[in-house]
Amino acid sequence: SNNSFSSVKIPWMLMTGTKDTAPIGEQTVESRLEVYPNLPKTSDKFELVLDNAEHSAFTERALARDKQKRNANHHIAILALSTAFWDTYLKEDANAKIWLTGEKAKSVLEEKDRWQFQLGKKD
Repeated sequence: SNNSFSSVKIPWMLMTGTKDTAPIGEQTVESRLEVYPNLPKTSDKFELVLDNAEHSAFTERALARDKQKRNANHHIAILALSTAFWDTYLKEDANAKIWLTGEKAKSVLEEKDRWQFQLGKKD
């Protein structure tokens, strides 16, 4: 349901792809994209949507059911953004947060990838 995450107060980092479907749980691209807009307004939230990325983009190697060749830049973007996220929230690194919420975060992305974030409003 769209309210499943409404009480969660921690920061969020969502990552998916425009072709990220999963045979287990029957997740669709559309169902994955419904999560971000329904997260609580009090939490910091980030979403990366990689263009043409299948579910295996988030694994170390291609999967047998992949329909297309993997994009090597996806792994670079995933590592850079997730590392900055963890440095921001686990290490409380102010420079990582500046990078994550600034224009430089987009420097690891390709033109059709989508990156958005919203910093939470405290009650």
